Amino acid sequence: MNDYIIYTDGAYSSSRNKGGIGIVILKDNKIILEYSKGYSNTTNNRMELTAIIIALSCIKNKVDSITVISDSQYCIGCIIKGWKRKKNQDLWNKFDFIESKVIDKYCSKIKYEWTKGHTDNNVYNNKCDKLAVDETLC
Repeated sequence: MNDYIIYTDGAYSSSRNKGGIGIVILKDNKIILEYSKGYSNTTNNRMELTAIIIALSCIKNKVDSITVISDSQYCIGCIIKGWKRKKNQDLWNKFDFIESKVIDKYCSKIKYEWTKGHTDNNVYNNKCDKLAVDETLC
């Protein structure tokens, strides 16, 4: 099987007006990619959504399935629960575009899951959180 599990997280520091994203991609329970990047003039929700967009953009080969795991109720609610996308329309448009490209070219099975953030037993979510938070400190 050729399955990817993707953990994503976003962070924002209002005192620094800086945000960050963290991404960890696993294949066969091994990390194949860690990525982080910082942003200015943003929000936490924008960072959470940007992390998912960038993670999906990293898919460049055919895979059997992709599971995206995020601790953002905002993102998961809008993606799978039908919540209204009231803000961040520019990013939601990018998300829709990237997701359809991945579905058309690389993987027809993309699943999204919410996880509780900041728990001791969630190693990869914590790793993403650290990557994202570290970017707000730069």
